[in-house]
Amino acid sequence: MGAFRSPWLRPAFEAVDREVFAPEMFWGYDTDDDGRHLVLNKAADEDGWRRTVWNAHRSLIMQMNDAVGPEQGPFKGDFSSSISALDIVFEKLNQLEVEAGHKVLHIGTASGYDSALLCEGVGSANLTTIEFDPVLAAWGAKNLEGAGYSPTAICGDGLDGWAPTAPYDRVIATAAVRSIPRQWIEQSKEGAIILAPFNTLYARGGLLKLQVREGTASGRFVGGACYMWMRSHRPEHRINPGDESRKEASPIDPDEILGRGWVLDFTMGLYLPDVSFAHRGEGESRQVQLWDRSGTSVAIVNYGDWWGDNSVTLYGSRNLWGELVHAYSAWRNVGQPHYTRYGLTVDSAGEHLWLDEPSNVIRS
Repeated sequence: MGAFRSPWLRPAFEAVDREVFAPEMFWGYDTDDDGRHLVLNKAADEDGWRRTVWNAHRSLIMQMNDAVGPEQGPFKGDFSSSISALDIVFEKLNQLEVEAGHKVLHIGTASGYDSALLCEGVGSANLTTIEFDPVLAAWGAKNLEGAGYSPTAICGDGLDGWAPTAPYDRVIATAAVRSIPRQWIEQSKEGAIILAPFNTLYARGGLLKLQVREGTASGRFVGGACYMWMRSHRPEHRINPGDESRKEASPIDPDEILGRGWVLDFTMGLYLPDVSFAHRGEGESRQVQLWDRSGTSVAIVNYGDWWGDNSVTLYGSRNLWGELVHAYSAWRNVGQPHYTRYGLTVDSAGEHLWLDEPSNVIRS
C-alpha cells in the first residue's frame, strides 16, 4: 500500500511515462576517481539509462552549478536541478492529500514530471507550475505539452507564488526553503496545505507540512526530504570574525553532539537555524568550526583535547559552541524527541518552533 496511499496516485503513475520527462543524458550518483559524477547516456547504454530512470531511490541530476549540463561529461559541482527519485515523489504527493478539483501551486517545474502527475490528479486547468530557470522552464513546458498536459506554466520566482491563479488548495515545493514565504500563505485558501522541503543552515532535509487557518500556517515535520535549495535561500558561507578571540574548555565531547547522524543534526538545526558547521583536519588535529549567518561569530572546537582549558576558541559576540551545547541539553531534558514531534507556526510575527503542540513554543 505504502507508495500509493492516495487513490489517485497509482493510475497517475501508470498514465505518466517517466521516460518522456527524462533527458537523453543525465548524471547518476556513481563517480570516477576524481569524484566527478558519471553521465548516463541513453544512446550509449539504453538499459543502464532506463534502469536508473525507474530506480525508485535515485534522482536524475540534470544541472550543476546553475548552468552546466551533462553534455559537459563527468563533472563535480553543486547539484542545481534534478528529477526527484520516485520514492520521495510518491511520499510528497501522498502527504499533499490532493483531491480532484483542487487548485494546486507547484513550485519547481524542472522536467515537468511531478507536474504531469499532478495534472492527472487535479486536471491541467487546476495546476499552476513555476520554474525559476528559463531554460528548464521552457523544457518542462515543452515536455508537458508533448505529453498532452496544459497547466499554467510560469517562468518566475516560486517564492513569490503566482497571484493570478490564486487562491490555492495546495502548495507544494520541490526545492528547499529555510523560511516559509508569506506569499504562499496569502495565496492559499482557508484549510489549504503547504508542503515543502525545509532546511536550516545547520542541516538540511526535513519535510514540513502546514495547514493554513486565518492567515496562519502551522504543522509538523512529517519526514525527511533532502532537496536542493531554492536559489535565493542558499546559505552564504561568509566567515569574517574579528581578530580578538577567547579560549575556554568544552563541557562535552563534540562527538556526543556531532557524531550521531543526520536525525540529531536536523533537530539541532531547528534550535539553531542560523548556525552552520563544518569539520576540518583528521585524527588528533580534527576540529569542528561553527559560524553564524553574519560570519562574525565563530567557534572552533578541538576533538583531541576537548576537555582542555584552551580546546574552544571563540570569536565575536556569540558563544556558538555554548549555544549548541545548550540546545543539545534542552533536547535531552525533554526526552530526546524525534524531529517529527516538532512543528512550525508561521504568522505575521514570524516563525515559531514548537514541540508536540503549537502552544509549547521552543523558539521564536
